[in-house]
Amino acid sequence: EIRLHLEMLIARIVFSLLCTEQTENVDSIVSASCRMDCKISGSLPMSVSWFKHDDELTTSAKYTVVFAEGSASLEIKHLDTNDSGIYTCRATNSAGSKESSSYTSYSLPLFLLNAHLEPPSFVVEPESQEVAPGSTVRLKSSLKGTPPLTIQWFKGARELETGGACYIMTEALASYLELYAVKPSDSGEYTCKVSNVAGSVACSANLFVKEPSQLLKTGDYAQLDCQVTGTPQIKITWFKGDREIQESAKYKMSFVGSKATLKLIGVAIEDSGEYICEAKNDAGKDICSSVVTVQAILVLQPCW
Repeated sequence: EIRLHLEMLIARIVFSLLCTEQTENVDSIVSASCRMDCKISGSLPMSVSWFKHDDELTTSAKYTVVFAEGSASLEIKHLDTNDSGIYTCRATNSAGSKESSSYTSYSLPLFLLNAHLEPPSFVVEPESQEVAPGSTVRLKSSLKGTPPLTIQWFKGARELETGGACYIMTEALASYLELYAVKPSDSGEYTCKVSNVAGSVACSANLFVKEPSQLLKTGDYAQLDCQVTGTPQIKITWFKGDREIQESAKYKMSFVGSKATLKLIGVAIEDSGEYICEAKNDAGKDICSSVVTVQAILVLQPCW
């Protein structure tokens, strides 16, 4: 008879503990905070505990546990990926005499808490530049995404490091590449690659260092070179001012590897001006330029 009484008592306690508000999956962002709520009714006195898996959670710098007026809540601050998991709200009350008291609880699983990772992306992308030899170049990028971010700079397929005429500055969400006293051989494609545990992204910019001005005398030979990078097929076109140059006895053109070349044979004063190399593919186009100045040969005739 006592056993039956206790079983009935336990059944009544279980029935009196009800979760009146169904919980759902909780999604949140890393570094943010989230709150879980559970409405509970039942016979008082009642105690409420929160668990992550089998570990009880108590109020701390990380967690805030509150139970008031039939509402239990758990707030998790400064989320990180380690906070993902199953959270349980457990309510407990007691009934009966001191000699034959029984305890039971109702556990409510809060399904997986997903601490979302934000993959990296560019807020400000590095921009292509055309500069004179000897200039200082700065390629800048601003970023967003879940820290920590790993930032790398490349010229073509070669990773760059601080040293010599190259300096790389990296902060939490920004980076820039500085090149000092640039020369034509520094022309090329520069890429900033950013990665974290959620993914990676890259952005490229082209640097064209103008060939220095060439001072020639009539009848001299001149050669203009332009370093070109990009996805084939690349079409190279040369201009003098806004006029396209065609292959001829005076102009010889070649494009071998990544170097486009224009040769001027037997230059004259009228060949002075700005020469432009245009590189174009399906993704876009870019240019580099050089200035040629041709001076007449001064011939002194003897006076008799």
